[in-house]
Amino acid sequence: MPFTSGRYTATWNALPLGQTVDGFRISHSFMKRLITGDKWGDTAQDAIIRGMEVFAEFRLIEFDAGAVQAMINPYGTGYAIGDHVGKLVVQNTFVKSLVLTAAQTNPGPLPLSSTLFSTIIAENYPVSLLMAPDLREVPMRLRAFPSPTGSFVAAA
Repeated sequence: MPFTSGRYTATWNALPLGQTVDGFRISHSFMKRLITGDKWGDTAQDAIIRGMEVFAEFRLIEFDAGAVQAMINPYGTGYAIGDHVGKLVVQNTFVKSLVLTAAQTNPGPLPLSSTLFSTIIAENYPVSLLMAPDLREVPMRLRAFPSPTGSFVAAA
C-alpha cells in the first residue's frame, strides 16, 4: 500500500522551530482567469494560468525555540513596526528558508526533506498568543515567495 507518515523537524533561517502540535501543512493554489462568453453565460470555457501561491501552516509549542520570536515578528521586536513601512519584503531579505527534514528514515516519510526558499509570516495573519497558565501554542502561517526561477520548493 502506498501509505506514508512520519514526523518532520524544521528550521527557519537555520534556527530550530521546536515541536509542533500536529506537524506541518504545506498548501498551494493556482490562480486562473476563467474565460467565459455569451455562448454559455458564466460557464467556464477555458482558463489562463495567472500564478500560484504556497503557504505553510503549523502550531508551535516551544515558544522559546530558536526561530520562534523572529518568525512571529520578522521586522523587529515587540509590538513595533519600526522604520519598515514601505519596504519590500523579499528584496530587503526579511524572508527566510523553511527547511523540513524527516525525523525517521529507512523507511520514513517522503520527501526526506523539503525547503521553501523564501518564507515570512503571511500578510494579515493574526499572531495569537495565549497569556495564561497553560501551554502557549503559537499558530503560524507563512507565505512562500518563488525563487528567481519560479520554484517555491526544493524536495529531496
